[in-house]
Amino acid sequence: MTTQSSLLDQILSGTNRQLQVLAASGLVPLPPEELLPIQVALASSPDHEIAGKAREALDSVEPRVTVDFLAHHAGESELTYFGIRSNQSAVLEAVVRRRDVPRELLAQMAPNLAAELQEVLVLRQDAIVENPEILVALERNQQLSAYAKRRIWEYREHLLPRDKLPPKKPEEILAEAEALTENEVEEAIEEARDRPSEGNLEESTGLTDAQIRSLSIPVRVKMARGANRQVRSILIRDPNAQVALSVLLGNSLPDQEVEQIASSRGVVTEVLAEIPKRREWIRKYAIAKALVKNPRTQLATSIGLVPRMTLRDLRDLARDKNVPDGVRSIARRLFMARQ
Repeated sequence: MTTQSSLLDQILSGTNRQLQVLAASGLVPLPPEELLPIQVALASSPDHEIAGKAREALDSVEPRVTVDFLAHHAGESELTYFGIRSNQSAVLEAVVRRRDVPRELLAQMAPNLAAELQEVLVLRQDAIVENPEILVALERNQQLSAYAKRRIWEYREHLLPRDKLPPKKPEEILAEAEALTENEVEEAIEEARDRPSEGNLEESTGLTDAQIRSLSIPVRVKMARGANRQVRSILIRDPNAQVALSVLLGNSLPDQEVEQIASSRGVVTEVLAEIPKRREWIRKYAIAKALVKNPRTQLATSIGLVPRMTLRDLRDLARDKNVPDGVRSIARRLFMARQ
């Protein structure tokens, strides 16, 4: 047995308290890859003096030494110790970058990471796919950067199965959209411009349809409010209800545009359910007719509007195999009764 291994055994055995005090203080002749794990273990010693000296010594280790140790030698206990306790950016980054870092540890660290380390964390796609709770924890970070927010939404919309993360509530989406600054929206648009995409460019944003749809949901909600006609025509067909509803409710729309929306089979059902709630819209015959003829309109809404149809439109509805059976049946009875 070598002198060094003998010394290590004596420290770990706990039979020599004075030796443990020296080891906790970092005053034994061992290389960092052997001494630091001992100090981490002693930092949780029931002996308060030893534990205190170990923590104090660990806090005073030069960051470059700790970083090298964490990158090449640390085990789970050491990664956890420094990941939870350290406030040094370089040390925390070394923990986050370790390929085998415990995923639960990353979730513990996420709510407290500074902006530059949030960016390192969201690039750990391997870890996030394995444990989506990392993203949930990161969203609790009070200093969440605009970059991290965008990456989180990318994971939500494009990389993680829908059942792996709790869905955002409408009020949460709207709150995030409200909190976005104009600079953050512009940064997101600039980033989207760099993504390769074919198609016609929308003049005000310089983005294609696909690039607009690649933006995060809160950004699309923000863009939908006060949008021009071209952007509205893209976002009204958005698969996310909050984006599409923001087009409908966040703009002064001409009747003709509302009619086109009411007749569209490419909008979410929430949009078709919202139109009848606006008296100034549903009083317009053309809009009511468009809703009745749209097979995606809720059946109760369509049936309620059928009696308003003219005789000619009732006849057409009675023959229209694209509308639900209930609508055809009522239209047929009303047509027969009015003849």
